[in-house]
This record gives sequence, C-alpha cells and structure tokens, in this order.
Amino acid sequence: MQQLATTLITTRRGTTSSDYGDVTDAFETYLVSIPAALVEQSRIVFDPATQMPRTVRTFMCVVPSWADILDTDTIQDQTTGGLFEIQTLERQPSLGVPPDLILTLRERSSAGITSD
Repeated sequence: MQQLATTLITTRRGTTSSDYGDVTDAFETYLVSIPAALVEQSRIVFDPATQMPRTVRTFMCVVPSWADILDTDTIQDQTTGGLFEIQTLERQPSLGVPPDLILTLRERSSAGITSD
C-alpha cells in the first residue's frame, strides 16, 4: 500500500430476513484489521432551497489491493467504531504494481434492523 495507514478497518457483510420478510444487513464480520488510510473531507455548498450554506462531509479510504471489499459491504473503523457505507469503489491508477482500492464512504448512524 502506497499511502500510510491511519487506522485498521473491519468489513461487515451479508444480509438476513426480518420476521416480516424484509431483507436487512446482517453485519457479519468478514475481514478484520485491514490497514487503511481514512480521511474526512468537508466542503461548504450553497443550498438554494433554504438559502443557507451547508457543510457536506465525505470520507475517503485507501486500502491494499488484496482486500476483498465489495460495494455492498459496511466498513467499520476499529479506532473510533464508526460505521461507513461504501458509495464508490475504484482502483487507484498504477504502473505495474497491483493498484490500491479507493473507497468513497458515507457515515452510517448505526448497524442493525433500525439502521439507515
């Protein structure tokens, strides 16, 4: 991995059915202690509906090429316990070496049947 790892992450995967037949995330642990460079980015945008400036927070994460991560996984930061949903997953441009994965993340408020 070209970037310096700032944390370790856990990937959570799988689905289950509720008592009513609704499909929900199972959050079963899949991979543990993946080194990752996780950074928060923020920018201020103007919301025309409310005529107010809004702060938009996004998270970027770079993980090694060997990490088997799908865009349906949930990422958990082992340092803070924060949960993230993957919005995009792409390979970093590379010349000859296996490219790292670049993840664009959105913060989740919780995990389980009542999650967002």
